[in-house]
Amino acid sequence: MDEPIALGPGAGEQVGDSTVKVARPELSLLEGVVDPGDEVKPHLHRAQSDSFYVLEGELEFLIDGRVVTATAGSYVLSPPGVVHGFRNVSEKRARILNIHTPGGFVEYRRELAELRAQGIEPDGDFFERHDVFDV
Repeated sequence: MDEPIALGPGAGEQVGDSTVKVARPELSLLEGVVDPGDEVKPHLHRAQSDSFYVLEGELEFLIDGRVVTATAGSYVLSPPGVVHGFRNVSEKRARILNIHTPGGFVEYRRELAELRAQGIEPDGDFFERHDVFDV
């Protein structure tokens, strides 16, 4: 049986610029920082819902061809197959919770960080195996 999880502020595994809060088969939950000018380019997941809850700051989301401004307290959901991305166009840092269902996204982030630390850029098979498709 899986154990319950209760984490305090700042607790969790650091993976790149994110803090892993949950890495379970049914759910991946990461807390992340998005600095001014940072962006996640448009992409999609065929089997995962990817959602975002803005904790602080303001982000501009591209979701299914629409641009949406999301401030603190906003929630954005991208179901499987929907193109999405985001960027921080403000002058202040933003913080988000990134929720993937089902899980598996944390493993992608871990492997990606490990490859890049070795100076290796992953190939298309890597991204396909992890359900991440650039558009």
